[in-house]
Amino acid sequence: MRSTRRRLGVVPAVCCALVAGACLIAGPVQAATTTFPAGGGTFTGGAQGWLVTDASCNVAVLCTAEGGYDGSNGNPPGSFAANTTIGLNVVTLFKSTVTVQSPDFTVANAGESTLHLDRQFVGGALVDLAPQATYTVTLIDRTAGSKSEVLTESLPAASPSFIGKDAAVTVKAGHRYAISIATEVGSTVAGTGLLGGTTSVRYDNVALSVQTPNGESGSGAGNGSGTGSLTDQKLLSLIGGNGSLVGPAILKGSKLTVKVRCPAKVGRTCKVTLQGLLKKRKPATAVRKAAIRKGKTKRVVLKVKPKALKKVTAKKKLLFKETVRAGGAKATVYKRLKLVRR
Repeated sequence: MRSTRRRLGVVPAVCCALVAGACLIAGPVQAATTTFPAGGGTFTGGAQGWLVTDASCNVAVLCTAEGGYDGSNGNPPGSFAANTTIGLNVVTLFKSTVTVQSPDFTVANAGESTLHLDRQFVGGALVDLAPQATYTVTLIDRTAGSKSEVLTESLPAASPSFIGKDAAVTVKAGHRYAISIATEVGSTVAGTGLLGGTTSVRYDNVALSVQTPNGESGSGAGNGSGTGSLTDQKLLSLIGGNGSLVGPAILKGSKLTVKVRCPAKVGRTCKVTLQGLLKKRKPATAVRKAAIRKGKTKRVVLKVKPKALKKVTAKKKLLFKETVRAGGAKATVYKRLKLVRR
């Protein structure tokens, strides 16, 4: 009888072990991220189906409002711009509106959703007229025939760097959507008739990211891309529109030290390639690579090129190009850091 009890006592223990093992194998449900519309609004090489739906200005003839693809400016280069051009004879306040819109896309499976964009405001030659800009992002639900305001921001002063913005969004499975961005630019100082030029508000990396459990596809016919848990666009949003560099940059002799962080939300090691630039496509330092664990910060030392040292030393700020790779995702950003000499 004792032997029988011992044998019977083993059975539930083995079952428990098998159940626990099965639980470990199953693990937590992972989320996959799908990006809309197709291409994620990176504007790399073209407008990617975005178009202007409205452009107007309150000053006839002497004010022109227009929008279109800008291949020279972006994060990285390539963006969609809302431009206002003022003639020399304007002696009053001006106000323009430019509305741009994405191609339609269908969300097959709804989940936690975030809209991201990088924006830049450049006053150009009209800076003396103190131009102000306001943009409003609207999600158009074609299926329901409704619209919802997702994000609005006023830009009282020129912002020469691309800055990332995020907003939570609610979407419904099976619905067809489009993203609309309306930009208003106006002067707060009346023209003297002697000033003219163009002011621009540019947008880059405009995308709606939808997280759904693995095994579900977040895309429908004719939709955006993204099959893994970390896409290029998601990585860009995690490191921020200005990258993961922590200023200032320290110059000591011919060595330049920069702090680089890998956000914990990336969920894996960041492989960073960094280079200082006198301007885009004009290197000031050698290229340096570093691996940084999630949630950690590392000092990266760059060697300044001998021919560029004099120019670098004279600068108050220096431009950096940073490329971050995590898993199969990749993101490239440009950022200026204050330069401190020691």
